[in-house]
Amino acid sequence: MAEAILELRRINKSFGAVEVLKDVDFRITPGEVTALVGDNGAGKSTLVKCISGTYSIDSGEYLFEGRPVKVHSPRDAAMLGIEIVYQDLALCDNLDVVQNMFLGRERTRGVVLDETSMEQAAQETLASLSVRTLKSVRQRVSSLSGGQRQAVAVARSAAFGSKVVILDEPTAALGSRRATGSCS
Repeated sequence: MAEAILELRRINKSFGAVEVLKDVDFRITPGEVTALVGDNGAGKSTLVKCISGTYSIDSGEYLFEGRPVKVHSPRDAAMLGIEIVYQDLALCDNLDVVQNMFLGRERTRGVVLDETSMEQAAQETLASLSVRTLKSVRQRVSSLSGGQRQAVAVARSAAFGSKVVILDEPTAALGSRRATGSCS
């Protein structure tokens, strides 16, 4: 059996008296594509949010590359190389493509944002994923179609040398009325 890159053992998560995850085991090996399938309310998104650090686990073991780790926030998961594309795509409509891709990970040159470097990296990442439908990486996300928004969310997850990319129903936002949001 191949060595796991991500492994969860006997994970438990409750919200008050409601047990959402009970003794869940989950394992991903490098190069593997894994699907997590279940009914609505089965705990799939809760498990993803535990992996990402959005929710803390109540008990169980979280191992990354064979080592026990503590993931208390999405930043902790990102530092390990775990990226998530959420159902709602988690984009800021008032920002452009580059700003969304680098939100929270802005590149600087001294104390000034390195806009040129970020723009070039955004273009390269989108090109590597064969995204050709954007007019400009300086377009506001609010002007993009659902598919273009999805491409930006996926590109953001691939832009930072991720080792694990988890897609939590990333097409769910395509079939419903587009949610809008701003980031300050």
